[in-house]
Amino acid sequence: MKSLSYGLAEFLFHTPTASVLLAFRNFNYDNYRLALNEMMHDECKRIFLNDQCVKVENQFIDQKWILQQHRVSLFISHCGMGSIAEGLYFQKPILCLLLCNDQLPNAIMINQSGVGQSFFVPPSLWELFLKPTSVTMKLSAMWRNSRYEKAARVMSIEIKHAGGVKRAVEEIEFLVSLNGDLDRYAPFQSTLPFYQRYLFDIIFIYIILPIIIMLYLFIKCCKRTRKQMTD
Repeated sequence: MKSLSYGLAEFLFHTPTASVLLAFRNFNYDNYRLALNEMMHDECKRIFLNDQCVKVENQFIDQKWILQQHRVSLFISHCGMGSIAEGLYFQKPILCLLLCNDQLPNAIMINQSGVGQSFFVPPSLWELFLKPTSVTMKLSAMWRNSRYEKAARVMSIEIKHAGGVKRAVEEIEFLVSLNGDLDRYAPFQSTLPFYQRYLFDIIFIYIILPIIIMLYLFIKCCKRTRKQMTD
């Protein structure tokens, strides 16, 4: 978090037209506050305390609404699949800041497709540690860079062509051809009988029935034993 903070501050210091919206929740927000309190450079701290340069949110924010805004030029993403899909749909170049190891393949894909860069695409284990200079350099390289903007725009068109609006039109046309019959859109669960909907058939076959059989055999054995003792 310290490296990210110092790198952002350096970028904002040299790019007066830029501003940053940071969304941190729970543990990440606590780390951010700790890094800010321990920040030694007064100039860097002054930048983060300036609401015109940096705004920090620790509550829920509408990410889709923010990404739709034309003044958003760059999206720093944790690189979850949903997050990068939203960013690319709205034509935003992506800079990947990974929070979990399983997001690394997504970051590699973003880096190789040309729609963004990643802080973590390491050629060696020594490159795993985030450095302030790396943050500043990659932000500066991507800020309003026409190459990344064009790549993100093309990717957005491909996404929309593969699904989204095109798929919605196909569904509407299909619905019209069915004269508005909505039965095919009914949830699968609602088409099941009552006993299957709540798994009563499975409970009966795999739990209740074996118990009944075991009880029957137990009682049968007890009666036979009692009869033998009587004889």
